[in-house]
Amino acid sequence: MRINVVSDVCEELQKAMKVNQLFSSPHHGYAIILEELDELWDEVKKREPDMKNMRAEAVQVAAMAVKFIFSMENNWNPSPRREWNGEKILQNEVKCRQCKYTSLTAEQLAEIKGDPCNTCHDLSNWKPKEAEAQ
Repeated sequence: MRINVVSDVCEELQKAMKVNQLFSSPHHGYAIILEELDELWDEVKKREPDMKNMRAEAVQVAAMAVKFIFSMENNWNPSPRREWNGEKILQNEVKCRQCKYTSLTAEQLAEIKGDPCNTCHDLSNWKPKEAEAQ
């Protein structure tokens, strides 16, 4: 069974963006990340931590870290919530929720000599990064 961490982080980020805007300041973002990190730490400290809960908390920490970066790149202006479309923004990073095909160039694909995605099985579903811009 393949665990796709990136997909889970993206889904968590989408849920968070539907509920709340981008962070309004570095302090705001830090506070939210710290809150999520404390929840992860609470699970870690347990005598018998629940791996599923621990993973879920770690995914939330990662999603909030990505949201922090989006907020920073938007100059801490929380208003673009109305423009947020997680799928549209993330489609350049995630394909079929298994592989990151847009991060590879044609040369890199040629070097691999095979499809790195467990679900595609061949290069038929892959497009080189430079072909995306056309």
